Amino acid sequence: MNDKRLDNDPTDEKLTVECLRLISDGSGIGYLNGIATFVPGLLPGETGEVEVYEAKKKWQRARLLSVVKRSPERIAAPCSVFEECGGCQLQHTTYEETLVWKQRWVEDALSRIGKISVEVKPILGMASPWRYRNKASLHREPTGKLGYYKGKSKDLIHFSDCLLLSERMNRWIRIAEEFLTDSFAEIHTLSFRENTKGEGLLLLEGPPTKALSAEDNPEFFEALFKEGVRSVWGTDSEGNLALVWGEERFSQTILDMTFEVSPLSFLQVNSLQTDVLYSHVLDGAALTGEEIVWDLYSGIGTLALALASKAQKVTGIEENPYAVDNAIQNAVNNNAVGHVEFLMGKVESRMTKIDEEPDVVVLDPPRSGMHPAVVQRLLELKPQRIIYVSCDPGTLARDLGVLTQGGYGVDSVQPVDMFPWTSHVESIIMMTYSGQKGK
Repeated sequence: MNDKRLDNDPTDEKLTVECLRLISDGSGIGYLNGIATFVPGLLPGETGEVEVYEAKKKWQRARLLSVVKRSPERIAAPCSVFEECGGCQLQHTTYEETLVWKQRWVEDALSRIGKISVEVKPILGMASPWRYRNKASLHREPTGKLGYYKGKSKDLIHFSDCLLLSERMNRWIRIAEEFLTDSFAEIHTLSFRENTKGEGLLLLEGPPTKALSAEDNPEFFEALFKEGVRSVWGTDSEGNLALVWGEERFSQTILDMTFEVSPLSFLQVNSLQTDVLYSHVLDGAALTGEEIVWDLYSGIGTLALALASKAQKVTGIEENPYAVDNAIQNAVNNNAVGHVEFLMGKVESRMTKIDEEPDVVVLDPPRSGMHPAVVQRLLELKPQRIIYVSCDPGTLARDLGVLTQGGYGVDSVQPVDMFPWTSHVESIIMMTYSGQKGK
């Protein structure tokens, strides 16, 4: 530790800090004169020379200038733009070490925020944690250059090969970048999807343009088609989603079922780990064929349809109209009509208008967690089992804290590494109603 006196104002002074642990955004934390100091890039056990750039009364942020004492877990980041790009936070340490800390973040959030004492199962990592993302959204400079935003800024970081994307998707990005150059300036974001067959979809985001058409720009679409892209989407003159070129339907395989996916529908970004995640949900649901199941935040119906074959009935609730349309069609495609129903609207509104009461509730909310009204409605309904799939330990712990005070017990916590090399971690929580509060 450094005992040198430090004001609460940013300073150009070089200071030395020892990192004690990683916090849940991937930053290292140490203390200078009792003030918590957050340093991205510094690993536990390391000592670094830092410069404070943001100072508050009880905490401060500092940038790492150099590592004085190195951790044996430190590695050279394989990505050439790792230190600039905001996409990954943990490429400077071993994959095994990232799993250790992700598990600790889940444990810490449940204990500190949720006041829940429970054993967390070992996190399920990937055998090969590279090139796993099936979606990428790239921002665009006026020159046509594509890239990600630098962490906490709108500065664009250009890259030649993102190691989280397949080599094929990287080629799609280069084709689009080369074609756009300084043309079609209204296109500000390009989102690519890739399915398990290696087929692609491209969504062009920005004001409508009539200039970008297959008739006028055949070389662009031919180059994309040659590399596996099967459809390009944009917006029509009224700002609605519209097919620019190619096939209208784009599908993804999950748990041996086929799902149609709209360009604007949510889908888990890691195809391999999605099967792992959903298999654990199905096992935990332990359905006998007699249960009424609700799937809240049901998306395109992936979990609902997987559950439907083993339940009496599944009702999915989803706010995104494109996803609901996909889900209804996916029920037809997977022969689940009659066993599943999809309702469009906000979960907190629609769940109060369903007459039948659920035996099992499965939910996979956004990063912000459940709306308070959803939690309260669950406590009123008291389904026997709740399976909570979460992508944020903090909001998960907050929601579980309320549920446990309302009579639910946490049976198991299973973290899954859906996002290697980032600070994000997914968790599956199995809960049973016991009526005993705070268990």
